[in-house]
Amino acid sequence: MVWVAACAACAPEIEAAARPEIAFVDVAERAGLELVQTSGDARRWYILESNGTGAAWLDYDGDGDLDLFVGNGQGLRYLNDGAQLAIERTAHSTLYRNDGGLHFTDVGAATGCARTDWVQAIATGDVDNDGDTDLYLGCFGRDVLLRNDGATFVDVTAESGLGNELWSSGAAFGDADNDGDLDLYVANYCLFDLEHPPAAGKRNVIKDIEVGWGPEEENRQGFNPGAPNVFYLNDGAGHFREATLECGLALEKPLCSYAVVFSDIDRDGDADILVANDMQPSNLFRNLGGGKFEEQGAKCGFASGSDGRPTSAMGLSIEDADGDGDFDVFRTNFDFEPNSLHVNDGQGRFTDRARPLGLASATMDKLAWGGGFFDADCDGDLDILVANGHVYPQAKDIGMSGWRMETQLFEAVQRTQGQTVWIDATYKVGGPFEAQHSARGVAFGDPDDDGDVDVLIVDMDERPRLLENRSTRAGHWLGVRLSGERSGRDAFGALVEVVAGGRTWSREMRTTQGLYSSHDPRLHFGLGSVDGRASIVVHWPSGQVSLKRDVELDRYVHIDEREPLHVSREELVKLNVRPRGTARPNDEGK
Repeated sequence: MVWVAACAACAPEIEAAARPEIAFVDVAERAGLELVQTSGDARRWYILESNGTGAAWLDYDGDGDLDLFVGNGQGLRYLNDGAQLAIERTAHSTLYRNDGGLHFTDVGAATGCARTDWVQAIATGDVDNDGDTDLYLGCFGRDVLLRNDGATFVDVTAESGLGNELWSSGAAFGDADNDGDLDLYVANYCLFDLEHPPAAGKRNVIKDIEVGWGPEEENRQGFNPGAPNVFYLNDGAGHFREATLECGLALEKPLCSYAVVFSDIDRDGDADILVANDMQPSNLFRNLGGGKFEEQGAKCGFASGSDGRPTSAMGLSIEDADGDGDFDVFRTNFDFEPNSLHVNDGQGRFTDRARPLGLASATMDKLAWGGGFFDADCDGDLDILVANGHVYPQAKDIGMSGWRMETQLFEAVQRTQGQTVWIDATYKVGGPFEAQHSARGVAFGDPDDDGDVDVLIVDMDERPRLLENRSTRAGHWLGVRLSGERSGRDAFGALVEVVAGGRTWSREMRTTQGLYSSHDPRLHFGLGSVDGRASIVVHWPSGQVSLKRDVELDRYVHIDEREPLHVSREELVKLNVRPRGTARPNDEGK
């Protein structure tokens, strides 16, 4: 068992104290989640059919609990032995209303969310700053913006100035120019024509087995070339204009892109953009101020893996993995490639340290998609969940790992010298992790409001898994919900720091990361065995800094930018919290 081997290797250096039990139970059936994921023909002879879709947690009706949008693909009919293809629009995405007690009701038809688009990526955000959450659906075919009008969602794609027609596999909202409204980056995967599929419909043949053609860097025959990504600026009223070239985000050659995440990776107060690309260098667009960007992926050590070569990158999850106050990046990769952990030096330069930190060897025989960081047991350290599954149902027949795989759970543990490492705890935890599925999108949230993080996983050809967190808690927690004013209602890009027990935890306000999916709009902090109360510092995108003192633990806290909670630089120093725009103490003078 992989976990036993990993534990044995790390045992001499890991603290001996007993760790709490991590446990999850799949309650999807009892919860009423019945939508079965559809994605083309079961043979998956075409690249379109293997990518899957995601999900999103959001409070669409403003009643205080998390509802769930689950995306879906469509069937694909092979004509003339696959020389032409036709979409069968018989499947639909849907919205589930949270009724409490981890039970949901399908309200897709009643709310305008029972859509027959071929959905891949789902981004959430309040694009018109009216106080409710809107939905952006990245699709094969025209993308869709669904405006939340309270009880229903209305397709406002055309009137909003959007309407990307390329195959989008990633989308995210972020305030690129700090003007208080949400801009939009759409990551497109590749050019694929149903009327003229690659090689006139002839399949790729490996060991006499017919499989699909991969992206252009894999097949080397020009099939499935990259599609240009698109960036839109918001005018403040939910109307957008395309500004890719204007903002420095256009590339000379389009790439095959998956996830996109907005994150202030250099802590200078504005949002940078990171993009995962398939078998091509990944992008890091540094924000130069005012929403102007420069591509610095190679310069910053982010473009490639530890061996200096581009990876088949899919998902990106960005959090402060090592607790030093800056944001690190976990990147999921293809079969026979380890996943990557790009550790931030505090100034937005990265080193892939997946191997020495325990995240490489156990992922070599997996093909990873969604997932990311979360604190499964509230011990104060970030664990990692990874959804795995192959692109080929025929994978074992051609000497690769299987179509169905375990969903891996990596538990964060402390070496005696204080360094965080991760061990593969998949088989230790067992249950819904050990069971094999071909998984894709992952959405983290707390739909039962009990203070721990539950997980929604979208599996190919199956209903989703809803993994209820029943772990033994190792300590306290806090949840933080923000309402912005000058920073926009969602306050995307705000840096939130919780100070308790002599330690500081840092999170960034965003909902979309990982792959295809959007997460709980409340930030969850596991705090471990701290005593007393906490302080919460919010560095708003507007430049204002708020301090909420003497906060009781084990509850959700709402902080509004309009509250009179302003804090001085001296008070931040007393809390050992760095103002935004300053280096870490050991980086001063560099």
